[in-house]
Amino acid sequence: MFGQDSKVEIAVLQEKFKVHEAMVERVDTAIQTLSETNKNICKMLAVHDERINVQAKVDNDICKKVDDIESKVEGLYKFRWQIGGVLAVAVVVLGLVVPFVDNALQMPYNGSSQNIQTK
Repeated sequence: MFGQDSKVEIAVLQEKFKVHEAMVERVDTAIQTLSETNKNICKMLAVHDERINVQAKVDNDICKKVDDIESKVEGLYKFRWQIGGVLAVAVVVLGLVVPFVDNALQMPYNGSSQNIQTK
């Protein structure tokens, strides 16, 4: 049926088939490894994305707190200037009132309003 050359050709083709089969197995293994790596990378990216979102929320909260503190500090600065103004007015008023009161207290009183002497 088959000649010697046909048997040799069949043997060569079987060997080539085995070689190709081994290469296909290696390619399948490489594809599986790449698929697993891709899944792991997707999981890591999801975790990192979640961390970035959490950090952005924390950053926004910190910015709001800093803004609140800045507004409180501005209120304290205004209050400080208000207190300074009140004290300045008090000093001026006391400067005007004290000599008047001092003069009024140093006047002798004889019992009648007609005997008031001025210095």
